[in-house]
Amino acid sequence: MAILWPRELPVSIRQDRRRSAEVRVYDRLAAVLDDSFTVFYSSPWLGTDHLGNERDGECDFMIAHPRMGYLTLEVKGGGISFDPEERQWWSTDRDGFRFRIKDPVEQARSAKHELLAKLRATRHWQGRWIHNSHGVVFPDAAAPPRDLGADRPAHIFCCSRELGHGFREWIESRLLEVPPRIETRGLGRDGIAAFESILAQPFTLSFQIAGAMEDDRQHFCVLEPTQFHVLEMIADIGRAEIRGAAGTGKTIVAIEEARRMAVAGQRTLLTCFGRPLANELARATGAIGNLTVGSFHSVCLNAAETAGLELPSVGRRDQKFFDNTLPELLMDAVAAKPDLMWKTIVVDEGQDFQDSWWVAIESALLPGGRLRIFSDANQRVYTRQNVPATDLQLVPIRLCRNLRNTKSIHAAAVVHYEGPEVIPEGPDGLAVNWIEVRTLDALLMAAYEEVRRLVYQNDVSASEIAVLLPNAAWVERFLITVSRSHLEFANCSDLSTDRIVVDTLRRFKGLERSAIILVVAESDLANGELAYVGLSRPRFYLAVVARASDMKWLKETAIVSP
Repeated sequence: MAILWPRELPVSIRQDRRRSAEVRVYDRLAAVLDDSFTVFYSSPWLGTDHLGNERDGECDFMIAHPRMGYLTLEVKGGGISFDPEERQWWSTDRDGFRFRIKDPVEQARSAKHELLAKLRATRHWQGRWIHNSHGVVFPDAAAPPRDLGADRPAHIFCCSRELGHGFREWIESRLLEVPPRIETRGLGRDGIAAFESILAQPFTLSFQIAGAMEDDRQHFCVLEPTQFHVLEMIADIGRAEIRGAAGTGKTIVAIEEARRMAVAGQRTLLTCFGRPLANELARATGAIGNLTVGSFHSVCLNAAETAGLELPSVGRRDQKFFDNTLPELLMDAVAAKPDLMWKTIVVDEGQDFQDSWWVAIESALLPGGRLRIFSDANQRVYTRQNVPATDLQLVPIRLCRNLRNTKSIHAAAVVHYEGPEVIPEGPDGLAVNWIEVRTLDALLMAAYEEVRRLVYQNDVSASEIAVLLPNAAWVERFLITVSRSHLEFANCSDLSTDRIVVDTLRRFKGLERSAIILVVAESDLANGELAYVGLSRPRFYLAVVARASDMKWLKETAIVSP
């Protein structure tokens, strides 16, 4: 049996329909090759183009032999066709859908040259000629009836018949097709070891994070419905403050409460302090009649404009305008036009509201209306016993189960929490990845390398990742660092994006992502609130990049994960 990297395919790969053709080839290689062959599956690497920009490469399979050299293979499933006029390849799946695919010959050929360049980048290999070749496997297709071009002879394609009968013979014919150069000394065992160093080392983690995250996601799918029991508890309560630590589901319950009241015909407001969170609330609720969703200041501004009140010019909108003027305008607007008032007001992240704003909130609530305030219970950060200083006659309700974070992430965040006990209900999860660097300059590169590791070595979707930085200057520095990357980045204004989110920790407050890379610098992250917020943002995976002094403070008396 061939030596395989990885030794076994994870269940998440075997069950992925998109990889079914690759899985069949993997199993056939394991069956037909002996241990003189080493097979690397889905091995990623980083190269550069002629302009010096990053170019990410990946080879479906690379087969190495100490005497015969190496062979790169590209695999394409389904029925395959090629249009020579447009030079376009097509695949037809089992359901009859036809879609464009990349040129598999060019992919295999490019991989062959890139890997040779990687091998020769070391001094030991600069003077050695290594025999190499490339091929394409179509497990579901018949062999092409003729050559598809000068650089696409029919014999470089292995199709369904050869795969089932004669696969090893086809592999050896590709490896031995071109006579070795006189200077060739063979790949040798040291060549195999070199390729293992280049391609196989990442496989100690390949697919582990994505697979583990998916397992944890399935666990949470069972738990999340239990968050809604609180809605039944407060059904007959007019005014309530629902308090809980990060991860206890406050936002989820707030969204559901607002949705239910709006659907029941009540004019409802769902609001919070930060605009990114307000955008996410609006996305989560969709278009529902009777429901207004927006940040507190945008709600105040819209109400004032609707009531026809005079507003200061844009140039005069300083901090005082947001702290005092806008809340006062909301009170003036509902006084002038009472039909702007709401029957139900739901406030998320209530601990971020200033005391005077609650007067404006109450003035916008219809007599006998329902008020729901969701706030954080961390007494280490938010020292007041009740969020609003004014007496709103709120009935306190406590959420005590962490249904967002895995136990390992909960253990890291709870170091910075003081308050009522919170029970972590999630799975154990992956260990927090504490990435220690020596200098501030090394922080951003370490964060970028972690992003690449998640995407290219662990199959984590870009849409599940966020990089959180201390302030806007650090965000700009990070984007400069990654400017030559093919990865795409966006800020947290729209979490529905398929791109990797890069933003400040403050702007990300109240939001979450499956995987978070938290960058700690000489900033106000030393503030206990931001440490608590940052460590509790991820659902399944957390990496913290920091220097030794910051790392020690973040861990403090770190709780060991169960």
